[in-house]
Amino acid sequence: MRPSDTYNLVLMATATREASTVERAMSDQFAFCFPSTSLAQAARMMSQNRVYELPVIVDQRCLGYISYLDILQGYVKARVDGKAADIIRTPLPEVRLKTSFAEAVRVLRESGRQLVLVSTEAGMPVGALTLKDVTRAIAGSA
Repeated sequence: MRPSDTYNLVLMATATREASTVERAMSDQFAFCFPSTSLAQAARMMSQNRVYELPVIVDQRCLGYISYLDILQGYVKARVDGKAADIIRTPLPEVRLKTSFAEAVRVLRESGRQLVLVSTEAGMPVGALTLKDVTRAIAGSA
């Protein structure tokens, strides 16, 4: 099954859960880094947490994200002594806590990213929604 097929199945399954919010499915403990995090440390964090993207957070705000592929490219080019701030990408898809679960899944699917950041109305990151979270939520409702 292709990833796009998985997303389509998830979207169909979430049609009946429209009233449910992303807050019920998100992970409130998620890996992130700071702009000053070394790329080597970021790579270790990605490996330990089995993720391919890390939000870059400072002062309770998300500046964007760094990806494992960017770190790998730096390694190939012998430029891995940098910091997260050197390779940050923006924007990272973001939804609010009260966003419907189906809408959050749509944002995740359309973004092509590995995660959607979940934040308060004031923009403070409080969680993340990943495909693993979506699968867990669907399995729990079955």
